[in-house]
Amino acid sequence: MSNLRATLRLQIHNEFTLYDACEHIDYYHSLGISHLYLSPLFESRHGSNHGYDTIDYNRISQERGGEPGLLALSHAAHTRNMGLILDIVPNHMAVGSDNKWWQDVLTWGRSSAYASFFDIDWDATQHRPENTILLPFLDRPYGLALKDGLLTLFYNEEKEYFYIQHYEHCFPICPDHLPLPSKNDVGAEKWYNSIQYTLDVYNDNATDLHNLLEKQNYRLAWWRVADETINWRRFFNITELVALNIQNDFVFDAVHSHALTLYEQGVVDGFRVDHIDGLAQPGYYCQRLREEMAKRQAVRPSSSPEAPILYVEKILAPEEKLPPTWQVTGTTGYDFLEEISLLLHDNSGEKALDSLWKEVAPSWSDYATESQNARIEVAESLLSGTTDNLIDHLYRLTRQDITLRDFTKREVRLIVVKLLSLIRIYRTYNADEIGKNRSSSAHSGNQNIFLEQAHKELKTKIPSRLSLLLNWLNEKLAGKDDDWKRVQAFEHLSAPLAAKAIEDTVFYRYGRLLSRNDVGTDPAQFSISSTKFHQAMQSRKTNLPQSMLTTATHDHKRGEDARARLTVLSSISSAWREAVSRWSTLNKVHRGKNGPDSRDELILYQTLLGTWPLEQTIPDASFKKRILGWQIKAIREAKRHGSWTDPDKEYEADCTAFIEKILTHEPFLAEFTLFFQKIAPAGALNSLAQTVLRFTVPGVPDTYQGTEWWDFSLVDPDNRQAVDYKSRKKALLRHESFSQTAQHWKDGIVKQILIQTILAFRQNFPELFSEGDYVPITLKPIFKNSLFCFSRQEGNNKTLVLVPKHGFLLEPDSIDLSTSDYVKTNDEIIENTENEWKSILWNNVKITKKGTLSIPDSCHYFPIDILIPSRPIS
Repeated sequence: MSNLRATLRLQIHNEFTLYDACEHIDYYHSLGISHLYLSPLFESRHGSNHGYDTIDYNRISQERGGEPGLLALSHAAHTRNMGLILDIVPNHMAVGSDNKWWQDVLTWGRSSAYASFFDIDWDATQHRPENTILLPFLDRPYGLALKDGLLTLFYNEEKEYFYIQHYEHCFPICPDHLPLPSKNDVGAEKWYNSIQYTLDVYNDNATDLHNLLEKQNYRLAWWRVADETINWRRFFNITELVALNIQNDFVFDAVHSHALTLYEQGVVDGFRVDHIDGLAQPGYYCQRLREEMAKRQAVRPSSSPEAPILYVEKILAPEEKLPPTWQVTGTTGYDFLEEISLLLHDNSGEKALDSLWKEVAPSWSDYATESQNARIEVAESLLSGTTDNLIDHLYRLTRQDITLRDFTKREVRLIVVKLLSLIRIYRTYNADEIGKNRSSSAHSGNQNIFLEQAHKELKTKIPSRLSLLLNWLNEKLAGKDDDWKRVQAFEHLSAPLAAKAIEDTVFYRYGRLLSRNDVGTDPAQFSISSTKFHQAMQSRKTNLPQSMLTTATHDHKRGEDARARLTVLSSISSAWREAVSRWSTLNKVHRGKNGPDSRDELILYQTLLGTWPLEQTIPDASFKKRILGWQIKAIREAKRHGSWTDPDKEYEADCTAFIEKILTHEPFLAEFTLFFQKIAPAGALNSLAQTVLRFTVPGVPDTYQGTEWWDFSLVDPDNRQAVDYKSRKKALLRHESFSQTAQHWKDGIVKQILIQTILAFRQNFPELFSEGDYVPITLKPIFKNSLFCFSRQEGNNKTLVLVPKHGFLLEPDSIDLSTSDYVKTNDEIIENTENEWKSILWNNVKITKKGTLSIPDSCHYFPIDILIPSRPIS
């Protein structure tokens, strides 16, 4: 089987099954992909388009093709020397009647064999009796649902149990509370009559039905009370997903048994672990999973790769390090998305963009402060129940210490919430060190540094009289007294708090430049130097040489090429500012009484600019629908004008009407199109530069389905649209060269051919990219701000990579992207080199030993280039 060289992420669901993937396997192979990287396949909710709502870990989803479909795809892939990586979801399952484990817990409560599978606080008493599970799934308060006849008793004859139904929700009745005589003892007719009588009695008398429900191991409640009163851990604040106690070995075994069997049999060749920061002990989990994979390695088919492939979905903050003792292959690549984004942004535009943002958002303070405020806001709203539980526990502890008993619960809350707001990472991993007396080797990252930084910063912001309490709380939250449960609760709050406050709130509030707002990024940073990027790549080569390199995912906020296009604004910030001013004036007449406000208007213009189709001047109905869908989601995620739970319908109506009007307003469209055409070629150069870097720097390049053509998608569900494989296959069959496809670059085939060409090169010289050193190349001073260059070297094998750093500076032609007015033949590009280089993308393009570029007169050249020594490499 091929070594891990390049992955392709596929979203498998009922409209694109495993069998559909089989039909396109030759296309993936011809593109040069070594491993297909599949979304979750285990049985999930009916109609799920993502698979993260698992209901059964022991069978492959029938809707996705079932076990036969997976075996067919595995065989097709392995026949072509390709492998499969499977996304697994150990953090949570979907709740509901189709989840047997969950239903058993609802039926039998703490005595259920599966009670300890789920992260349930059985002892919680707030708004519920002990030993019951709060189920906030009713569409109205419980008393009204009962009074209005929306809780109905039914009997499932096939499974032989009574249940309460509320719309699509079904809640089992414990047999101990509603026993039935045996059909064999009393006869069928009498048995059926008994059933009907029981149903009539309870459904005709709300008091009797209420008394029956009060006996159950759960308590039904209005959906609105979930955030404050729920007593089981969710995935973020999604009440349909319940967290697992995967740190318990028996739960680990039950969840991973079938996945590991598939690995042992060689059906799949590795795993991608979803939401690693949701687990109680990520380090122990990774070690355990890798050990289980290693045990099975000896009996895997002889053609299988020797090393287990294990990726984790992990967002790393600036300067945060992935703990090396996790022993994983790497992350899924958000860290690379951040590094390359910072490289491609032009720092010369930061001040002007800051100034524009201050004009449209005068109440905005700074990114750090706004992020802290958002964390506090989310802690006190969406995650208030989890926050309350942690505060209650810590406050009870202060009552046991005579030096702390005069501090109030309000003061405990103040410090804990502010401390959470100042932590710049998702979470620490102290629970790994102290849980179950396990070895501290499970964790050796640098996450505690960030907790200490937050502690020091908060100390300067609170009255000195609270320092004693702060120091005590900091020690407790860092686990210095080995209280595993408390640390676990803190870390289980910290991670979702970061995600909901930053990715799903601040990213929709902050509009300085949207190309810097995506999963894994820190928008407070604007750009980095070439030197910093070189250093990051050298570190990547040393520490995580097989980590994924990702620029598009099923979770991104906007497509990789939409971001690359918006990046151009960093090079023309003054022109952008003037354009926004003109557009705002032109469209003033279309603003409604309520909106959009100036912030949302600026964010909208950037969204239109990033997603505007290359070959359209007038947007079609499909484009309008996408933008309107995005607008509603953006407003609700931002939570400035309503939210998902309490939408501001008037504001939303004004914003959508504004979009409808400006997209038919000819004066605006004329100006907008002119500006768009001015930046689109530079955006394409940025995109191609991003692509080349992803496929040539140290790591394993990952391509999200369909993004081998231009990717101007928006946040989900827009980024999960069906892929037009027919057109993509047809394009490859034309066998055009890279330079030929550049002549019609707007159709995106130029990107596809670039990927195919690089992957063919990588396949011919695998060690050059898997083992080769990363060597920065010094550019001549005139090109240092506009171009970027490095070399990969392994033994006698070498390659030189040259790309634009800021595409607009190269003045690309709108017809063929050529940059002949900026980069010309006989230009001295790089400092003297011991090699003469020839391009693998452009016929007869060379760089001499003096670092001089040689371009044939007929070549419409632009410096997206990969070169090899003119003499053959062995």
